[in-house]
Amino acid sequence: MSRSIRVCSYLLLPFIYLVVNIKLASLGESFPITIVTFLPAILFLYIERINLKKLMIALGVGAGLTAFNYIFGQSLDPAKYVTSMMLFVYIVLILGLTWSCRFKTISPRNHRKILRFFYAVVGIIVALAAAEMAQIILTGGSSLIEKISKFLIYSNSYVLNFISFGGRRTTALYFEPAFFALALISIWLSIKQFGIKTPKTDVMILLGIILSGSFSGVMTFILFYLLEWAFQYLNKSAIKKKLPLAIISLAVFLIGMVFAFPYIATRIGDLGTEGSSSYYRIIGPLAMVGYSLANVDGVVRFGSLYEYVASFGIFNGADVGKTVDNGLYLLIIYFSWFAVLMTAGYMWRVMKMMRNAFGNNENYRVQLWLFMPVSLFFTGSIFSPEYAFLIVCPFILRKAIKHSLPGGAQ
Repeated sequence: MSRSIRVCSYLLLPFIYLVVNIKLASLGESFPITIVTFLPAILFLYIERINLKKLMIALGVGAGLTAFNYIFGQSLDPAKYVTSMMLFVYIVLILGLTWSCRFKTISPRNHRKILRFFYAVVGIIVALAAAEMAQIILTGGSSLIEKISKFLIYSNSYVLNFISFGGRRTTALYFEPAFFALALISIWLSIKQFGIKTPKTDVMILLGIILSGSFSGVMTFILFYLLEWAFQYLNKSAIKKKLPLAIISLAVFLIGMVFAFPYIATRIGDLGTEGSSSYYRIIGPLAMVGYSLANVDGVVRFGSLYEYVASFGIFNGADVGKTVDNGLYLLIIYFSWFAVLMTAGYMWRVMKMMRNAFGNNENYRVQLWLFMPVSLFFTGSIFSPEYAFLIVCPFILRKAIKHSLPGGAQ
């Protein structure tokens, strides 16, 4: 009986990917409630033991950052401070629980059931994106996106405006293309924790990322696959045994890059075009980042971001932008050099993992740990429970699976 209950509880994770952006209710105009608003409670379905020392360390770091932000941050809209600050504390709690907890082990006999649910979720999401793209190509618009938008936490209006001017991007069940791509990569990493090859699903996920039109998504998927190729083949024993396979796989990848090069070149060129999404995400906010690092009063207090960003007059399309669509920049704007030092320390750990991963990148371990800093470049909504779920779900499955696989984590 306990085993069947456990399987049902873990089957909730792939299901959440379908509804993570579906609004159940809202508190006021700016705080939507979704299923992952209750993520800490959901985590307790899987927790077997909590390491209180680790949890206290995580909460202590969060408290220290909150105090720094309050003491040194500029306050431009005090009315929104509490809501914004509580979101940050909430995310610290979710990350702290995931890091400090041991999760109930999933029995190997139940892996296939969970994987089938993940495959179904991928099929539903990618099929819906394909239907949206077909409608865009045939009619120049998408009533599908418009109808789904009514049930989401945020409006898809800017995507619909982009499509009306000839653009081609899809969002499936998500509020923006970048978040759609991020969700697919999170699903891909979750599936990889089961330690099996899934070429058909890999292709479907890549197709979905391409349909989203997310440059960050495409480049991240390319990066992760390149890393896996290097870890698998760039060691002495593998080169001797698998040289022909290594050459063939690299040739296939290079051919794909040839076809993708015009798109990649265009998106890189957009970095210099003021008003483009690439410019607004990467280049435009550098002025704010530089100010936060160079001035003691350059930090912004929680809740005052919109007014602060608007004061710099950076265009996002035809309008002056009021958001930071880059998570790393957002952390620097809130926490200055603390964000830089913490990111550098985290990346140092990932680099050490890379050094030891050649020939043994167990269950995409490097990609999993690299996912968190890379994901910061997809969105600025990094204090939302929806973003937190995409980050922690692969880690939950890794912890729940690793002890049940042969050799511990192979």
